[in-house]
Amino acid sequence: MKKYALTQGILLIAFTWQTACAPSPVQMIDSFEGQLDSNTVDFGSSDNSQVNVSASREKARCGEQSLKIEYSLDPSGYMWIARGYGLDVSGAAQWILPPDQIEWSQYNAIGLSMFGINSGSVVAFDVKDAGGELWRVIIDDSFRGWKELHFPFQSFFPRQDWQPESAEVNEVMDFPLMSYQFEPRLPGKGVYHFDCVKAMSVRDAE
Repeated sequence: MKKYALTQGILLIAFTWQTACAPSPVQMIDSFEGQLDSNTVDFGSSDNSQVNVSASREKARCGEQSLKIEYSLDPSGYMWIARGYGLDVSGAAQWILPPDQIEWSQYNAIGLSMFGINSGSVVAFDVKDAGGELWRVIIDDSFRGWKELHFPFQSFFPRQDWQPESAEVNEVMDFPLMSYQFEPRLPGKGVYHFDCVKAMSVRDAE
């Protein structure tokens, strides 16, 4: 009986150690707490369009606030809203963990929460890899209210319309990922809220 109890105790300690040391199935990257403005978000638009960002406490999914994006997009215009590292706005490096401290090999997807307005429009979601190459997925605004979205790494495709001049365009997603950005794509006006950007593991990506 004592030997059995001792074995159980050893197994319990080993399981507890493995659980404590195992990486979390979800690593929060950005929950948009604190100041959200031109000092902490890299955003802008072409001259014929407008975009503004702010913190919204009225709509929040993680923590006390979300990122609110108000925009007006001309048919020939463009815009971007980015957070992360290696951007023109150094204060946009506001991730919960720096890219090189995230165990990217333990995850296979990026997740985020979006407050949809069911406009029928689309929003491009880009990530920039370690070589500066931009990868994209498209979000359809076909729902109303908060929705958690999961994007397996394999669902991203290299942007064909534009890449930074300094990017190593090799069509291989090189880790660590360094930044991400939102880009409303269809002309018109709208307001979006985003929250809870995270690295995660999802079965659909296996």
